[in-house]
Amino acid sequence: MNKLRSMKMVVKNIVLVGFFLASSQLAQAQSADEVDGEVQDAEILIEKERKIELSKEVKLYEFIKWKPERITPVSDPSDFKWYIYDVANEPMQFEPAKATVDQKGNSYQHYGKLGFGNYASPLVDVSLNSLDDPNRIIGLNVKHESFGKGEVDDENSASAASEVNLYGALIGEQVKLESAINYRLENNYYYGYPTGTVVDKTDIKHNGNFLNIGLSGRDMKSEDSWAYQAALNFKHYSDNFEAKENTLAFDLTGSYEENIYLDTEVRLSGYKDTGIDESRAYFRLNPYYRLMLNELTLDIGLSFSVQNDDLPDLSSSKIFPFAKARYALSPEYSVFAQLDGGYTFNSLYAFATDVGILNQSVGIANSERLFDLSGGISGKPADRLSVSAEVGFQSIRYLPILVNNVTDQSRMDITYDVEESKVFTFKGVAQYEINDQHQVSAGLNLFGYSSDGYDQIYHRPTSKLLISGDHQIIPKLNAKWNFTLINGIVGQDLSLTDVDVALDPILKLDLGLHYQIKEQWGIFLSGENLINKNYSRYLHYPQRGIQIKVGATFRL
Repeated sequence: MNKLRSMKMVVKNIVLVGFFLASSQLAQAQSADEVDGEVQDAEILIEKERKIELSKEVKLYEFIKWKPERITPVSDPSDFKWYIYDVANEPMQFEPAKATVDQKGNSYQHYGKLGFGNYASPLVDVSLNSLDDPNRIIGLNVKHESFGKGEVDDENSASAASEVNLYGALIGEQVKLESAINYRLENNYYYGYPTGTVVDKTDIKHNGNFLNIGLSGRDMKSEDSWAYQAALNFKHYSDNFEAKENTLAFDLTGSYEENIYLDTEVRLSGYKDTGIDESRAYFRLNPYYRLMLNELTLDIGLSFSVQNDDLPDLSSSKIFPFAKARYALSPEYSVFAQLDGGYTFNSLYAFATDVGILNQSVGIANSERLFDLSGGISGKPADRLSVSAEVGFQSIRYLPILVNNVTDQSRMDITYDVEESKVFTFKGVAQYEINDQHQVSAGLNLFGYSSDGYDQIYHRPTSKLLISGDHQIIPKLNAKWNFTLINGIVGQDLSLTDVDVALDPILKLDLGLHYQIKEQWGIFLSGENLINKNYSRYLHYPQRGIQIKVGATFRL
């Protein structure tokens, strides 16, 4: 009877979440035509350590209303499309937020931010959270930011981004269910045309619609021999031309006695565009056994992948050994390594998220990791200092490469290296907490490429450096800053004799100040690209100069 009652409770919770998802999707669909812009993905991730969480976007320098867990600094290409203020939706889970003013602790569940800056750039960011019942949580975030002008012909290089995020959770004794809906609308222009060209902005306008709906569940009975976690995710992308893609993803991880593990990934996708109508499928099965030998944790298994992209030298299935190890050298230091291989499922949704100026009818194909090996060391040399260093080597067939279109240089195409590409990487991270009021962090990524098919891997940097700081100058005044250096980007211009065009290094300094006037009200002043560096992340696409914004914040 107890088991029957427990099963009824689980079914009841699943029905509640399903009703919540259906009603939320209808609500956002009714307002979808009113929003415009670009946001970040809210994809649900599955990790092997029985932890499900929504992906978090790195914050550049905005005032954070509560202190989230510090994360590894990274610098992705999407950071340089245009600056994205991302405050209210971190963490996406909308967990109870706390803020401290003059050492007085209070809990808040609603947040807002309103601002305006040069380049005709308004900012609206509001979060509403329902926390009356800690076992039933609902959070809503609405955000919009736009730039009315840019570096090329003013309005012809404008951009905008809007998003709606809705999160819900049901937490029971046996299972925890989480759901998330993210809708975003990007608006930008193909402004990478030659100087002096007469262009009608309506001819170069590009809108991209992104919809991401996710439902995940995890076993809450830690004392059981069996454990599981699962996630179901639906993604939709379409633009104002003919492109449309729908992708269904399913991930399942199960374990027995914390020794036998099985990870499953399923991807089903349909992509339509001018002259394109294709259905794509991907499946991966990753069984492995975990050995615990004193200070050594060793996972040994297989990676079995199946995909249906019909390309030369790309087989439909692949079996590769899988191994993962971590060894504690001391209480302060650990070394780790991983060996893997298989396919990487590529999607138009992911490409369009990173690059908002993709050409029409872009070909989408999977990549094959012939060999994927990585390893490194992490530790704490001091109480307030954490460091990590990792090196990796990948041998990849059909590596995606971003190049300017031959006939229209303002649009970016995706081509693939049909030969074997070798990718070498180094990733180093250091985080130092000087004291409770001052923290700094640094991240360095180095990349090396070699290929039989290409002398140059275009639009991929060879080095990325990000240094950031968070400082509570006085109890009411907070300062955040970021310094970014990206080097080694090369574009391709087929109209030149020497087609390889080296782009200038990207030097970028961002700074933000926030002053808490009263318990619930504050003001902010932020500056982006304060060095006023004239840089381009993509060939023919100069980015904006100094950007200043000022506004107010509230919490209730």
